[in-house]
Amino acid sequence: MSNSAYATVQDVMTLSGKTFTADEQTRIDALLPLVSDALRYEAIKVGRDLDQMITDEETGAYGNVVKTVTVDVILRIMRQSFDGDPMSQESQSGL
Repeated sequence: MSNSAYATVQDVMTLSGKTFTADEQTRIDALLPLVSDALRYEAIKVGRDLDQMITDEETGAYGNVVKTVTVDVILRIMRQSFDGDPMSQESQSGL
């Protein structure tokens, strides 16, 4: 099993089309191995080795999919606000 991240800080910036401050880049760099390991763990839970699946796939498409998922999760985490009230959801009906 590999301990490398499925994406890089540069991948996050390129695929998102955004630039990040040095502090944000440091945070992204810290999150990348955590998110990658979370994906590995989820694959292990269903009896799969994600790293081996990426290696075995000949076109590289599966690796790109995993990279895209990793970047998406990182961007979702980066969008979360840690200042103020936590996000809540409300539903209303017209009755």
